[in-house]
Amino acid sequence: MNFSSEKVVKVSFTVTPTTDVVLPPLTSKVVKNLILSGKLLSSLSQLVNSSAKNKPIFISNLGYNGKRLFSTGKPLTARAGQRLDFFISFPYYDNLHEELKEGCFDTPYGRFYVQLSEVYIADLNMIKAVSPKGKNFLVTFVTPTLLSSKVLLPSSLDRKFKGINPGFSLIPSVGLIVNYAYRTYHALLGNTSNQEYNVRAYKLAILSNALSRIIGYNLKPVTVVIGEDGKGNLRTTRGFVGWMEFDIVYEKLKRAVTKYLLVTSVLGIGRSRGVGFGEVRVELKDQS
Repeated sequence: MNFSSEKVVKVSFTVTPTTDVVLPPLTSKVVKNLILSGKLLSSLSQLVNSSAKNKPIFISNLGYNGKRLFSTGKPLTARAGQRLDFFISFPYYDNLHEELKEGCFDTPYGRFYVQLSEVYIADLNMIKAVSPKGKNFLVTFVTPTLLSSKVLLPSSLDRKFKGINPGFSLIPSVGLIVNYAYRTYHALLGNTSNQEYNVRAYKLAILSNALSRIIGYNLKPVTVVIGEDGKGNLRTTRGFVGWMEFDIVYEKLKRAVTKYLLVTSVLGIGRSRGVGFGEVRVELKDQS
């Protein structure tokens, strides 16, 4: 399957359980199962199964009344006839429209009626043309976002601290956000596992930290259940949700950051985007 590096697609659906169901802690697993079983957008199974660290795909958690459903400790359920929603974002491919199926589908989590809501196609050339002049960046982190501060290590120290795991940052810097936005953007362009790419991402983070101004923020940590271990104990991870408004005061850097962030509004940001972490909304807000 040949995926485009110039267009990214966001396909939105409604999904309705036909009976009362118990949902998985990460409700994105319902959507992931539909893809891997060939019932929905089957060509995306290539991306889902890829061993690449940074894949250009986002699978949202199920949503209800504007809120994403993921477990912070309590079981999740949905009633028969309860209308939920989700979206999947990925690079455009030629036979996309042939795979936009609707109907009732069985999953390990129950039977669901899936209906297409909207297809949005973003052209990277149009994103690159967006001017950020006179604007601030307002980034809203809709679902827990997983950003590791280890990407801020210079390449000369990567190997020395390879075995150290500090977890994920709960108060991200502007540079950390930009670093991961750059990684999401370049996931569309192909292989991102090379030293030159890591060095450029690092330099972007340093520059963005040095040349940014934070206008305001409201962030809070969230612990999310991601499953069970072999002994039946809950496995969890911690990320953050909320918003941050900031400006980049160097225009050349600001233009580059604009295109990186606008792509994240479709493909998400950070780790585990393929199971719904790191869903963001990005707005260019007038400076007061």
